[in-house]
Amino acid sequence: MRQTIQFSHPEPQERSSSIWPVFLPFGGCSDKCIYCAQDLQTGTPERDLAEIHSDLRQNLHGTLPHKKTPPEIGFYGGTFTRLPRMWQQRFLNLAAEFKQRGLLTRIRCSTRPDAVDPRLLKELKQMGLDMIELGIQSLDDEVLRASRRGYSSETAKRACSTVHDQGLELGIQMMPGLPGQTPSGWLGEAREVSRLQPHSVRIYPCLVLEGTPLAELWNNGVYQPWDRERAISSISRATLRLWRKNILVIRIGLPPERDMLPHILAGPWHAALGSLVRSRVLFYLLMGHAHGSQKSSIRGLDCPQKYQGELWGYRGANRPRLHRLGLTSQRVRYTEQSKFTLYLGH
Repeated sequence: MRQTIQFSHPEPQERSSSIWPVFLPFGGCSDKCIYCAQDLQTGTPERDLAEIHSDLRQNLHGTLPHKKTPPEIGFYGGTFTRLPRMWQQRFLNLAAEFKQRGLLTRIRCSTRPDAVDPRLLKELKQMGLDMIELGIQSLDDEVLRASRRGYSSETAKRACSTVHDQGLELGIQMMPGLPGQTPSGWLGEAREVSRLQPHSVRIYPCLVLEGTPLAELWNNGVYQPWDRERAISSISRATLRLWRKNILVIRIGLPPERDMLPHILAGPWHAALGSLVRSRVLFYLLMGHAHGSQKSSIRGLDCPQKYQGELWGYRGANRPRLHRLGLTSQRVRYTEQSKFTLYLGH
């Protein structure tokens, strides 16, 4: 007996807009988090805010009028809502100037969950801010304590509600693999994140970077980061869960900053981590359909052309797993259709 199953890729459609990142390393931060090395992670050394603002104005004037598609702008790398109020205003006023001219589409910033309040967010929205990305990192109180984050999961959840209540779009940044975190716990946190109804999520698996307090814990054998396989498997399952709730996952893993790479001591870093996760998600989808139908193997697959590389994975990483399901390259047809068609049978 044979069966045909048709399904769509679960990833929500993202706005076609790039982000112009403005890094403010440690800007507004009262101290450094256990894992943090923003200067290495962003490739931007700590700089004077006046210098950053001046360079940004010059770059925006020189570049934006020539862009075919206006980007968003995002202020990252610090705690934006704890910058001196003058600098919050100056950066947002500068961005709003270009937004009003139609050269920027939206303005976003990142901050901590314990650094927002309704009055402040109302003021920032009036200055042109559209979105707040909260660096929540974890929703497990034990993990937050072990990571010395200085707030509770309830604080994080209230911050999400505050962002929603002020009419701002919500982004959430999570960090699987922090001290005390397990894969099952992380999947539970992903469920909680989906209930908070963010527009988007960034997932940065925890790395041990030289010169951080976490590096000292690792050197002393107190902390062991997740290995790559555990990270890929856990993040893939969480990503699929978020997609099915219509939540965008807009970044997986830190970008390959040249200044950062020599300082990674341990952890699941990979230049193509996002690609590896996306491929694993597709494998889990195919496996779920095959096992759910109680059929022994996949007899064939019609795959949308755009997912050809994702199907087999980075350097063919998915091939052995797909072969165990009975799917070889000879049994795949690439089509112009938007949906996958799976042919099952004994």
